[in-house]
Amino acid sequence: YQNTLIGKKQLRQLLAWSFTNYDSMQACALADELKYLGFRYASQAGISISIEDLRVPFVKSLMLEKANQEILNSEKIYLKGKITEVERFQKIVDTWSLTS
Repeated sequence: YQNTLIGKKQLRQLLAWSFTNYDSMQACALADELKYLGFRYASQAGISISIEDLRVPFVKSLMLEKANQEILNSEKIYLKGKITEVERFQKIVDTWSLTS
């Protein structure tokens, strides 16, 4: 049992020790388990948030109002036949991309 941080060098020594002191099946099982643990913990995200991250900026409502107005304008232009459906869709995507 080891409850310490194991670096690359220590991991290499641990695996060499296991192959020396145990048969290859047990040493391979240890290597597989260490690999599994490494992938498991390497893929977990370390997420932290604070109350400041949750505050809504006071300009958000203004930004959303402006974006909705731009989308309505794009819709009007589309209905008049001045732009294609693809152009209308692209304007909507661009508007929301700039807003966020």
